[in-house]
Order: sequence, then structure tokens, then C-alpha cells
Amino acid sequence: MAFMETFSYLIVIICGFKMIRYVNLNTNFDGNLKRLNKLLTKVLIILAVQPFVNQASFLFIIIYSKTSNNTPNIIRILIFVSFHLIPVFNPIICILTNTPYRNAVFKRSQIHPQ
Repeated sequence: MAFMETFSYLIVIICGFKMIRYVNLNTNFDGNLKRLNKLLTKVLIILAVQPFVNQASFLFIIIYSKTSNNTPNIIRILIFVSFHLIPVFNPIICILTNTPYRNAVFKRSQIHPQ
């Protein structure tokens, strides 16, 4: 079951890289639009890779761990808690990787109420 979930994220990552290559080969952007496109691409790649790394790491831990009677239960609890934290990390990743959002968060003087 965990392998199938990990495999689906791998397919998403491969499709993402193919789309990036297609967009880069078939569009002509000016300098600012290229920079924004690369920034958006970086954010989308990180957001696609993060759940894959999370699930693959726990799959690796489950396969290669030496288990006692309580170890599988503890591992299952950690896995399910970490899956619930993925939606928490997605906005944090967006804020830290998008330059305008990062500047607004780290330099409070740039935030102007409207």
C-alpha cells in the first residue's frame, strides 16, 4: 500500500519535469517573466517532492527497521502524524520559496495594509 502511494508521487514528479522541459522549449519569455516562471516551477517541484520524500522515508524505515513488539505501533503512529503535517508544511514552503512572500514575512516594514 505504501509503495503504491510513493509510486504515484514519483509519477507526479516525472510529469512535472516533462512539463517544465516542454514549456522551456516552446515559449519565449522576457527576463522578468522567465524569473517568475522559474520561481513558480521551483515551488511546484518542492511541493510535489515533499510528500514523496516523506512517504519514501517512512517506507524505508518500515522495511529496514529491527522490530520488537512495540516498534511497529510506534512507527505507524509517527507515520500517520507526519502525513497530517504535510498540509502544514505546504504553505510554509510556498512562503519561504516565493521571493515576494519571503520579503513580506521577513521584512515587516514592506507590509502595507490596504
